[in-house]
Amino acid sequence: MKKQTYEYLEHTADAGMRVWGDSVDLLFTNAAMGLFGMMAVIDSIDETVSMDIEVRADSIEMLLVAWLDELIYQHEVEELFFKRVEILSINSEELFARVHGEPTNFDKHIVYTEIKAVTYHQLYVREIENGVWEAQVIFDL
Repeated sequence: MKKQTYEYLEHTADAGMRVWGDSVDLLFTNAAMGLFGMMAVIDSIDETVSMDIEVRADSIEMLLVAWLDELIYQHEVEELFFKRVEILSINSEELFARVHGEPTNFDKHIVYTEIKAVTYHQLYVREIENGVWEAQVIFDL
């Protein structure tokens, strides 16, 4: 597999990310970590709270959107920054995970940007070779 787990993409007025993983669960883990790293400096976040997240969708692409949108939603509503994720189970239509982080503290956390939502523009999730997965997602800022 590629050594790189995600990369950020230039996109007019928005932000994008391409992600890789040796399995679907690693792909979704790396997508979450890329999202977290886009929002704030991950090393400035401690693990003082955990939250279970469950999402469902009709396809693997829609599951990725639902997953990332739920992480953005929980960040906004619960006022948390996340540092780490554990995928507890995943298939093409369901994901159960536990995320770890801490309450937002603007005196402590180094914040990069606010992400409003995941878009469907240029979205894809595909197996590129023998169990290696790749995805691309664009975020509305």
